[in-house]
Formats: sequence, structure tokens, C-alpha cells
Amino acid sequence: MVILPWIGSEPSLAPPGDGYTDKLLHILCFAGLGSVALWTYRSRWGRIGVMLFLVALGIGVELVQGMIPERQASVEDVAADMVGLVLAFILLRHWPLARDMLSDRVWKAGRQGD
Repeated sequence: MVILPWIGSEPSLAPPGDGYTDKLLHILCFAGLGSVALWTYRSRWGRIGVMLFLVALGIGVELVQGMIPERQASVEDVAADMVGLVLAFILLRHWPLARDMLSDRVWKAGRQGD
């Protein structure tokens, strides 16, 4: 999350290729960030808060890009960020291994052995 605004503000780090490559990178980046965030925070409000923070981060990166002459802001990029966050939620909600890692029951059982 610290590196993402820097990458977004560097004109030389713009992704190569067509616009689809850029959107795919946005989806993958935010799916990864969202997965880690959802897996890390145990409370519902913590998860909601971190997801709102990631939405704000995606919008903020685009606003910064809009202020740089060689870059441009894109609503489509923000939409791709949101798709990545939704994919992270779906993945962690419906994939059995990830769902078990999110479960407080598994978390507490692992802590009893400490």
C-alpha cells in the first residue's frame, strides 16, 4: 500500500501494452491487497474499514495520476480496483481453505497450542 501511490505517480512505470493489461494489473493488485486485508482483520468493522481505505487508496492514486502531465486519471481504473476487491471477497468467502483461515474458530484453535 505504500508503494502503490509511488508507482501511480511515476510516468516511467506506466504499464506497457493496451488498456486491458492496465485493467488486469489493477484487478490483480487490488485482489491481492483485499485478500490480505480481509484475512488479516478479524472483526467485521475492521474488514469494512480496511476495504473502505482500499477504495480511497484506489481513488487517491487516480487523483494523483490526474495531476501528473504524463499520466491520466481513469474512472475505469477505479472500477477495475473495485472488481479486484470484490474478487478478493468472493475468493475468501467461497474458497474452503481461505474460508477456514478467516474463521475465528480456526484462529483460536491455533492460538491454544502457543
